[in-house]
Amino acid sequence: MKVYLKSFGIIACCVFSILTISCGGDNTKDEPTPTITPVTPDPDKAMTPTQQKEKLENVAIEFMNQLPSSDFDDISTLGNYIRNNYGEDYDWESVGDWARDLWDDTKQATGITDRESRWGYTIAYTNFNSLLMASNFTGHFTAKNGTWRRTDANDLQFIFDDQNGTTCVLKLVTSGHITKVHAGSIDEYQYYQGSTEYYDRTNCTIGVPENIVVTLTQGSKEVVKTTVKIDLESLSGEEFDISKNNLSLTTLVELNNGYKFNLSQVSYKANQKASTSFVMTKNGKEMVTLAASSTLSGIPACNASAFANDFDIDDYNTDNANAFNPYVKIDILGKVQIQGKVNDVRNFVEDLQDADDNYSNETKYKQFINNANSLMDVNVFYDGKAAKQANIRLEPFIDWSWNGKDYWTVEPVIVFFDGSSYSTFEAFFNDTNFKKTIDNFKHLANRYASLVDETINW
Repeated sequence: MKVYLKSFGIIACCVFSILTISCGGDNTKDEPTPTITPVTPDPDKAMTPTQQKEKLENVAIEFMNQLPSSDFDDISTLGNYIRNNYGEDYDWESVGDWARDLWDDTKQATGITDRESRWGYTIAYTNFNSLLMASNFTGHFTAKNGTWRRTDANDLQFIFDDQNGTTCVLKLVTSGHITKVHAGSIDEYQYYQGSTEYYDRTNCTIGVPENIVVTLTQGSKEVVKTTVKIDLESLSGEEFDISKNNLSLTTLVELNNGYKFNLSQVSYKANQKASTSFVMTKNGKEMVTLAASSTLSGIPACNASAFANDFDIDDYNTDNANAFNPYVKIDILGKVQIQGKVNDVRNFVEDLQDADDNYSNETKYKQFINNANSLMDVNVFYDGKAAKQANIRLEPFIDWSWNGKDYWTVEPVIVFFDGSSYSTFEAFFNDTNFKKTIDNFKHLANRYASLVDETINW
């Protein structure tokens, strides 16, 4: 348990540098969760460490009580039945043959063969082009007598019975504008002859639809619905260049037990800004919200298709790549908020790297950590109020010693209002102070782990 809480602390302090490749923005549209303007509370109104411990524990227990694993029993039962009856032991050969035939039909030979010499043998690549469109992958597959039987249709469905004989339907529907995006290449081994290995190398372009809807119904009841909206209409040509092109995306997952997971306003504007917002609700009540944003600059020209084939960051000039004022806010039940930013991500990351490179030099290590702290401002708030009751900083500690020499590590610490009392996350969230919370969490985690074990292989 301590490990997970310690990891959460590190994430809270360093998430800014991680998120900058996918989030940013500087206005209310890009930051749907309003920021808090921190104010320093009056000394007589500042919460003590003990009061904050009690507050955090109460919120943690309330959060876990409102998300019991029993909420997912019905979904787990269905998932377990699907896995056991339509999983690896079921005959999927007809589906595989259908997909293979469609794939082969899309491949168009270019008439070009490339060759590479490797340690006494040759690899020959016969080149093809392929355009993959969701509209090509259609049909209704019905589970019957141990196999899937296909009939022609305008969408893609898998139809099967649950443990009670109720008809279930997994359905994929796409609509809206189609944007063609180059997605890299796929190599398929064909055969070996003489001293040459032969491969098909297929250059793939994907037709990305504007709208994607996936539903799972059980009789007349909709169990899960996932709605994805993608905007790539600003793309010129078929290459998505991360230094020039923009992307916006929303994803909404709705479950029949009242839970919704809404990833909204994911917006990437090349070398300008990016932003994202996530909200988890239960029966309309917000349980967790996350908003993040950052301004971006110096992103080098790089096509997204490069990530699919032996991508190496050293092949690109990232000397000027940076993110400024990345902002992250986490809100739990509207009762606990962690909000912060880093002024210069590049320098922040470099300071942490320099500290790591000098982990056996106490003076240099502490100096680099101090430099990193000067760039970050992370605060803890309660009930949405502007009074910052604590802040989070990075603190160097001796990790281990050997032969009279100390080796250093860094951990996030909670610094309380008076500045004289602080604690590492591991010590503050220990088994004594948070015993009831930890016991409840372990019980909840074990129950969810059982559910995951039942459903992981749908």
